[in-house]
Amino acid sequence: MLRKFFVFQLTIIALAMMLVGSQNVMAQPDPSQVDFTTIKVDELTDAQVRQFIQQAESRGMTMQELEAQALGRGMPYSEVQKLRSRIRSVQEGTAGQPERTTQQRIVTGDERPSERPAMQEPQKPEDQIQVFGYELFRRDNLSFEPSLNIPTPRNYTLGPGDELQVEVWGASQQSYSLPVSPEGQVRISNIGPVQVSGLTIEEASELIIRRLSGIYSGLRGANPNTFAQVSLGNVRSIKVTISGDAYMPGTYTLPAFATAFNALYMAGGPSARGSFRDIRIVRENEQIAHLDLYDFLLKGETKLNIRLRDEDLIFIGPYNNRATIEGEVIRPAIYELKPTETLAELIDFAGGFSASAYTRRLQIDRKTDSQRQMLNVEKELYSSFLMRPGDQLKVGEILEKYENRVSIRGAVYREGDFALTDGMTVKSLMETAEGLREDAFLNRAALYRLQDNMELEMMNLNLTAILNGTAPDIALQREDLLMISSVLELQEERTVRIMGEVQEAGSFLWAQNLTLGEVIRKAGGLKDAASLARVEVARRVSDRLAIQTGTSTSEVFSFPLDQYLELTDEAASFLLQPFDMIFVRRSPGYQTQQLVQVRGEVAFPGSYAISRKNERISDLVKRAGGINTEAYLPGATLIRRADRNMTDRLQRLQALEGGQVEIITDTLEDNNQQYIGINLERILSNPYSSQDLLLMEGDILEIPQQLQTVRMTGAVLHPTSAIYQSGRGVRGYVSRAGGFADNAKKGKVYVLHPNGSVDRTRHFLFVRSYPNIEPGSEIIVPQKPERQPRTLQETIAISSAITSLGLVIVTLINQF
Repeated sequence: MLRKFFVFQLTIIALAMMLVGSQNVMAQPDPSQVDFTTIKVDELTDAQVRQFIQQAESRGMTMQELEAQALGRGMPYSEVQKLRSRIRSVQEGTAGQPERTTQQRIVTGDERPSERPAMQEPQKPEDQIQVFGYELFRRDNLSFEPSLNIPTPRNYTLGPGDELQVEVWGASQQSYSLPVSPEGQVRISNIGPVQVSGLTIEEASELIIRRLSGIYSGLRGANPNTFAQVSLGNVRSIKVTISGDAYMPGTYTLPAFATAFNALYMAGGPSARGSFRDIRIVRENEQIAHLDLYDFLLKGETKLNIRLRDEDLIFIGPYNNRATIEGEVIRPAIYELKPTETLAELIDFAGGFSASAYTRRLQIDRKTDSQRQMLNVEKELYSSFLMRPGDQLKVGEILEKYENRVSIRGAVYREGDFALTDGMTVKSLMETAEGLREDAFLNRAALYRLQDNMELEMMNLNLTAILNGTAPDIALQREDLLMISSVLELQEERTVRIMGEVQEAGSFLWAQNLTLGEVIRKAGGLKDAASLARVEVARRVSDRLAIQTGTSTSEVFSFPLDQYLELTDEAASFLLQPFDMIFVRRSPGYQTQQLVQVRGEVAFPGSYAISRKNERISDLVKRAGGINTEAYLPGATLIRRADRNMTDRLQRLQALEGGQVEIITDTLEDNNQQYIGINLERILSNPYSSQDLLLMEGDILEIPQQLQTVRMTGAVLHPTSAIYQSGRGVRGYVSRAGGFADNAKKGKVYVLHPNGSVDRTRHFLFVRSYPNIEPGSEIIVPQKPERQPRTLQETIAISSAITSLGLVIVTLINQF
């Protein structure tokens, strides 16, 4: 060990000598040529440090020679300290970690300080009650390790393994690193050994400075020009034994700064049988302190947390009395009690009662010699009731009941819960609630009261009589509830409704003196389409005294408008009643423009307004400038908005037929429109005939160019289009598409002509007659529906039926 320490010291000086400028490390330069002031230890790599350690071991210089020469030529003592720490980290395998600063201490000695092992506590349910204080010592993320980087206590006693740092400055400058030898001495150059073991740091400082004054004359006299300071460098380690009921008893190596709490933390604190309040510290066979950890855990007191010395003994005794407290307290746990401590002190240990705790009386569950017993403790006896070992206390919650609550709800200015005072009545409760609102219904109020059997009783009150003094003012009881209704709650919401030719039709809140003109203004005024003939107001028929049904269903009032769509004075001032309905009619002579479109081969395609109700397709073509020469009249079609009801019926019919009957309802992308097949040649040659349809708003007349192809789709081998050839039939065109597919329904082929009309295949006996083909036609071949294969059950059922039928036939034959 001494050899290792010597090599360590040599390495520091050798490293300092070899880090200057660009000199070769292996050249071993003359120490007198080294500029020690330029050394920066923080810039060294770990590889350089290892190399210098190896070279230092091969050098034959003594520690005193190297240290004196390095410090004498300006190497800062702080850099020497950094090197010392850096080399130790490389040797211990912690290189690359943050280095200690010059103010940080390390622990010296033959053994490193003990490390606290991980706590192996069995998992306990979160809701299981714990012994108070265990958690402090069982958590690995908490640390009570002693800090070495604190000002040296003036009463710290030096011993072998400590290291003193002496700084001399002023007229003379020097630094000393003085380890305390096993004999308790430090050696100072030109002075000799100085006995410091057993002295405090303050006493040793005075002794060393006094001895240094023999070689530094500037330290003496009334006006010294040289100054010195002694401080503790590295700290020695001590051995402390922890016995008794500790979680991990044994002997631990600790820094000399360690206190009793540090040692207890290393040992894991008391065991399950150990006491938190009976911990004794023995030094040289004499008890020097008695620790009660509750002083620290509950009060934060550390006055008995004394600093330990080498060979000290910490003894943890067994616990004597533990009591459990849970429920409505701040810190439910198992607490250790001294023989003279009472229930009140146990409650204090638990942090006191929670906000919802029942505190008038507590129940103690106590063990006797043969069984258990329950004890009731009144609040006045808490401070004198002594707890016994094993006592259990569970603090319950207060009841969710009020001892003096009354409530008021409804048409008052401040509804809510109030305190029941002596002599409080219904009238005084209403005054406490800031009085009744204007909409309060005074003829009847309800007072709800709980009877002794907890059944609810309701009393009807006449508030008008109570306020006038003509009825007795009822005294209130605990939990009474007074309900006062609003007249607005006892009737329907009163509105009026306006419909028809107004900007914003809807319902409006009725109010007294609401007029017809005001409602029309609220609705944004009349529309331009409003009729000047009349505005109607329909009023409910209400006769509450009637005993039979009348013939009238409503009362109707009618008012004319002037030419400016304004009501007459009489109509405008007409007062409305709740639930009146106002109807503003549309003028029968008011019509908006109705638009139709012409697309395709006409002179002027585009949109046109229908000029009269009997305007027809021929009129529209004439207005569009007539037909172009390129127009294909057989392909002309009319697109019209579909009758929604008819479309729905067709869809239902298709669903019922299951797709077996083809219903042609060709539509555009908008499902509200559909094609209508027309014969434009006949229409133009015979205007106003039955085929010349009347125009309707939204109609679109499409007249295509000359068509030259025929399209084949559906169940053909290759759906495609072919050039139209006069005289060719359906089969000829289908052959152009590869022929019929296997699943084709040949007898159901139909043709969609370019004008939107449909022609289907007809049958006479066994002869099929296919439709004629025109340019632009589409041949559609339907598919046969897929047949589902029979299931095993169906096959068995058919077989059984055939077998049964065969048996019946055989039986009948045999009988005849």
